[in-house]
Amino acid sequence: MRKGSQAVVTTVFGNQINNLDYTFSSFARNRHMELHAFIIGDRLPDRQVPGITYHLRPSDPGFSHPFRDCQHRRFLFADELDVEYAIVVDGTDALCLQDLPEIPQLLRGASVAGCVEYSGGSRLMCGQSCANYINDGVSFWHLPSSRKIREAIVKRGRSMFRTLWDDQESFNEVILVEYPDELVILPCQYNYRGFLNKRHRGWATVSHLDGVKIYHCRLCIDEAKRLMPFAPQATLKPLPPDTGTLTTWQQRLRRYRHRFKRWE
Repeated sequence: MRKGSQAVVTTVFGNQINNLDYTFSSFARNRHMELHAFIIGDRLPDRQVPGITYHLRPSDPGFSHPFRDCQHRRFLFADELDVEYAIVVDGTDALCLQDLPEIPQLLRGASVAGCVEYSGGSRLMCGQSCANYINDGVSFWHLPSSRKIREAIVKRGRSMFRTLWDDQESFNEVILVEYPDELVILPCQYNYRGFLNKRHRGWATVSHLDGVKIYHCRLCIDEAKRLMPFAPQATLKPLPPDTGTLTTWQQRLRRYRHRFKRWE
């Protein structure tokens, strides 16, 4: 293992093996990180994207479906590389918009880092609820210290088929219940989930991606690529100052307007 070395890792199967130039290749802007794609199946793609190192691995029937196989085992494939740190990302819907800091800088001494899912809350299989349910489509790892965590996630996924997308359940159950002190929660800009110029029930609609490091919204990737580049940081609008003390009725009116204002 080369001390301090870093990589971005993804795992894909089926037709996705030919689409790594759609979003995954965007991480090549980070020259301090290698790009590695693990292909689940029996062949590598005929057209390989320059800058990406490809690895072929057979499927594991223990996961009952290639998608579950791909989504769980991706957390262990990085151990086969000669690197100390890795970002594990979804293969075709995580788009890197800005240069990323060094992974150790983001981890701040922890083993794993991630961003809270947009909905935020969920329930865990320990009789508790949580308000910081992590989206595992973009996760940051110190590989040596997180090996036990990642092995536990894969073991839990292999033990029982719950749904095709239960990798995120395995991820959160293991980390939030058994290893909460090993986790750093990053700002949403490192795994941004808002819908860009598109409405989707239950999700925020945004008009730009200024300040976003990694954009992760499958239905809006084309729009994001069309509008690139974005500013490195969003602009915080100033508040118009009050000219004096507000009366009780003015405060009530202000509170009402604020509650029902349209966010831009």
